[in-house]
This record gives sequence, C-alpha cells and structure tokens, in this order.
Amino acid sequence: MGIQDRDYMRGKAAEGKWWGRINIHTALAIAVAAITVISGAVWLVRDAKPLFAHSAPKEGSLVVNINTATLEQLETLPGIGPARARLIIEHRTYSSVDDLKRVNSISDGLVEDLRPFVIVNGETQERGPR
Repeated sequence: MGIQDRDYMRGKAAEGKWWGRINIHTALAIAVAAITVISGAVWLVRDAKPLFAHSAPKEGSLVVNINTATLEQLETLPGIGPARARLIIEHRTYSSVDDLKRVNSISDGLVEDLRPFVIVNGETQERGPR
C-alpha cells in the first residue's frame, strides 16, 4: 500500500475543514447576522454623536459665576446636580475655572465641558444673541 492509498489522502482538499462544511443557508445566516450587527453599530454611533459633541452655550442659557451663583443656578450647568452644586459652594473661592478640579466629584473632562458655561468674575448672566 502506497502513501496515496491512505484515507486522509483521498477526497477533496477542503473536506474536514470548517469552510468545507458550510452550506448556503449557514452562509446566508452569517451574512444576515453580520449586516445586522454592522447596521446597529452605525445607528448607535449616529445617535450617540450629539451626546459627545462640545457646544457653546445656547441663547437663553446661563453663564454662571461659580463664586456667587445660587444652588439653583449651579444646577443649570450640564453635569451638575444638587450634590455637586453643594460641593462647588463649599469649595469657594475660585480664581479660575480650573480651580473646579479641587472638587472631588468633578473630573478634568467635566471642567472642560463646563468651561463655556462658567465664569469666576462678574455676575451670572443669561446668554443673549451674538
């Protein structure tokens, strides 16, 4: 018996491999699943984009002086609720917006998000048309 007579030498080269056993229905199911996942990811990214966009204060929003603002005025800031507003008041006086980093629950990223909405001098004001 020669080497060519052995069982593993007979048949197709792809036989026994996973891609040799895929039929048309399995291939179609894999394609549909891939398309579903990709389209879902595209929709998720498209819908989540505004959540991560940095924007300037809109007309009618407050530009808050963090040294003199009331609790209610501080709560109008994005990402600031009652607890953070109380912490901001407790850590007053601020010489710059970067001093907000002294407050425990305020991260560097939140300080950057707040930068267009806060001031340290002057009065809290409503943002008018440019």
